[in-house]
This record gives sequence, C-alpha cells and structure tokens, in this order.
Amino acid sequence: RKISVSRIKRKSIGKTDMAIMIHILTILLAAAAFLIIKNKRYKAVPLVSWIIFIFFIGCGITSIVSLLVPYGEIFVLPLGGIVLGLVFILAAFNDFYSLIRCKDRIEGIYRGYNTYYGGNGISTQAPVFEYMYNGTIYQEQTTQTISYKLLTQNMRKGETYNIYVDPKHPSVFILKKKMKAGSIIAVIFGIMFFSSGLTTLCAIFPIFWSVISPSHLR
Repeated sequence: RKISVSRIKRKSIGKTDMAIMIHILTILLAAAAFLIIKNKRYKAVPLVSWIIFIFFIGCGITSIVSLLVPYGEIFVLPLGGIVLGLVFILAAFNDFYSLIRCKDRIEGIYRGYNTYYGGNGISTQAPVFEYMYNGTIYQEQTTQTISYKLLTQNMRKGETYNIYVDPKHPSVFILKKKMKAGSIIAVIFGIMFFSSGLTTLCAIFPIFWSVISPSHLR
C-alpha cells in the first residue's frame, strides 16, 4: 500500500502547472459560452457552439476533479487528453459536415479576417465575408481557416468571391467544397489524444482506488 501511495504522489509531481492551465481555460471557456448564450450565437452556428460547450464542460469536470478529489491532480492529464481528443474529433467533424450542408453557392464581399494563434506562434486566419441570403445581410467568418500566405495571395479586401452557404443556417458558409488536410490530421491527433487519455485513466484508476478505499484507510 505504501508503494501505491508513493506512486500516486510521484504521478502528481509536475501536474500542478497543467491543473492551473485547465482552471484558466475553464474560466475562458465559461466566458465564451456565456457570450454565445447571451448573443444567441447557438442559433446561427449550432455545431461550433456545441463544441465550445462540450469543451467547457470537459475542462470544468477536470478542474473540479483536480480540486475536490483526493490526489485529483493525477487525473488532469488523462481527462485533459480525453477532452482535447474529443474536441479535435468534433472540430474535424464540423469541417466534414460543412462540406455537405453548405451547398448554396452565392457571391460574397471579402471584408478581412480573424486571426487565431496556436502553439509555437503558428497562426491561422478565418476570412470574413459580407453577403445577402434570402433578403438578409450577413457578415460572418467562414468555418474554414487558411494560412496568411494563401490568404494574401488569393484574396483582396472589397472584392467579390464565390462562397457556399448552409441554407438551414445561413450564417455558416465555406469558401471551397474541398476536404482540408488539416481536418484529417485533426482526426488522427484527436484519436491519439482520446485513446492515450483513456488508456492512462484506466491504468491509474486501480492504483487511485486502492489508496482511497476504506480498507486502506483503516
């Protein structure tokens, strides 16, 4: 039993920083979820909104477990991997689904782009278009992100381009009816993160249970 306790403690070393990151991420996602509900963006972009909600719930559960469960920090890494993997898979599914549902081709005016930063300073851009659909004017960003180099080479602000709109949710549109390599990579990494997190969780849970079980406490 003492060996098991020491193993639990060793696994907790180095998890504090990750737990803090999860807490911060939970707060940021809570703010994002609040804005989505307040502005009713879940009606315009339902699938993206659900991905953010799921991400928030997953991070929230991980935060609660790390704070309230004995030796809870050992669950940060496996639960975080499961949540991150699920988000990657859902994000890729959103890209695949967009290719199917965005089928009405119209013209839109390119108005600029929003920039999103990832690890190692890598950034992607989501072009913003203004367009009219069924008498309503929209100004939205596409669900497809592209690199800054391709964006500046192929598009000019104020010019008109063909876009594909989702007839059921007109605020959702894509630029090209083409599968992105990034979506396939996201699925691969999503499966890796999810399976790795689930495997780790299954491996450490018996040790955790043996430590907190009543027979051990006695």
